[in-house]
Amino acid sequence: MYKVLSLKNEVLRKTIHILNSLIPLSLLAFRQDYVTIGVGVALAVWLLLEFFRLSNKKAKRIYKSVFGRVTRDFEDSSLTGASYVLLSSFIILLFFSKYVCIASLLIMSFSDTFAAIIGKIYGKTKIGNKTLEGSFAFFLTSFLVVVLMSPYISIFPALLAISLATVVELFPVKNIDDNFSVPIVCAIIMSFGI
Repeated sequence: MYKVLSLKNEVLRKTIHILNSLIPLSLLAFRQDYVTIGVGVALAVWLLLEFFRLSNKKAKRIYKSVFGRVTRDFEDSSLTGASYVLLSSFIILLFFSKYVCIASLLIMSFSDTFAAIIGKIYGKTKIGNKTLEGSFAFFLTSFLVVVLMSPYISIFPALLAISLATVVELFPVKNIDDNFSVPIVCAIIMSFGI
């Protein structure tokens, strides 16, 4: 269980989350190997900053003063969601084709965002820490991403991928951040549809 952010702070956190879409969108302008190197460097730098934040009280205070409003309580003593976004992005960029990367990383950026916001505003049917309404928003947003990518990815593996990703997002595996599990699941299953 983690602290529930106010709607304003949740929107702010998810706005930052949407900025992650710059990674897959950069594949439209740059070669995949260049983007992979850039994300790899960003991951290495971010992990060093995370280590410093977790091991130094002053660094932790500075971090909290800047990002405290959008940080979940369990992230005070562990890696933040940003670490998992960069890690999953790097792995996906390293092992999967361009359009699988774009689709799976856009799903991570947009579907998770809409699930959280719709769930917070309209969520009535609770399932653990999540809501059925948020999960429906996750699925619908993922479906829209898949429709946009349909010239490049077969629809049936893509639908299977987003169905499974919706379940993974709704019922997260303990100690596995959904910023890691959701795009990896999507990429693996969608890769069968290329």
